[in-house]
Amino acid sequence: MNSRGNSSILIIGRYNFDEYFLLHRGDFSQLSGGKLRCNEYPKADITYMTAHSSKGLGYDYVILINAIEGKYGFPSQIENDPIMKLVTVQDGSMKFAEERRLFYVALTRTKNRIYLLTSESKPSRFVKELIRDWGVECPPKLKMNLGNKDNTTSKNRCPACGFPLTQKYNKNIGLDLWICTNEPEVCDFMTNDINAMGDIFRCPVCIDGFMIVKKNRDSEDRFFGCTNHRPDGAGCNHVEARGER
Repeated sequence: MNSRGNSSILIIGRYNFDEYFLLHRGDFSQLSGGKLRCNEYPKADITYMTAHSSKGLGYDYVILINAIEGKYGFPSQIENDPIMKLVTVQDGSMKFAEERRLFYVALTRTKNRIYLLTSESKPSRFVKELIRDWGVECPPKLKMNLGNKDNTTSKNRCPACGFPLTQKYNKNIGLDLWICTNEPEVCDFMTNDINAMGDIFRCPVCIDGFMIVKKNRDSEDRFFGCTNHRPDGAGCNHVEARGER
């Protein structure tokens, strides 16, 4: 990263106190505006934020620190305040669903490379999933027990990010759709066919229509067709093979 000139670097922690421990090590000093000064690379443009604070922002490179398993790790395993449970919606679609969304937010703060700092003895379950289930590179010398792959059926899970899909009526398209429950900023997958799992997209021809999964009456083959198509041939007749997407 030091060869990228004035590239912006974001260090993400799960908690505000992660920054305190980072500074306590003596490798960084605190500047104004959330900026940090790295002793080894004093000219580097470095910012610290929590995963919550980083939503909607983008940097050239990201370093996620303290990706460990534990009460104050990522996912956070601090029991919720009983009062907070009364005023927040609890998502039971999968274990640590809200923490998982937050982790995905952290992973998507850059279009370049993100570095995850974890522990060999207590790696975050999210880090192990990335290595085991998604083929993320891991240093050979880092030996950890990755456990078994999640055998939960993938039929109702997003093929893009692995989050559960929920069925909702979409008034713009006029259909019941299967929509990813992840943060829309992170994953906007939606399909009208749970078996084909074809991600709906805007029609490139008529612009105001949507390309949804349709089925050939004779061959049963599925393809993308515009919602503006009419049986009498009026409207938009644009179609695409599923393999083209």
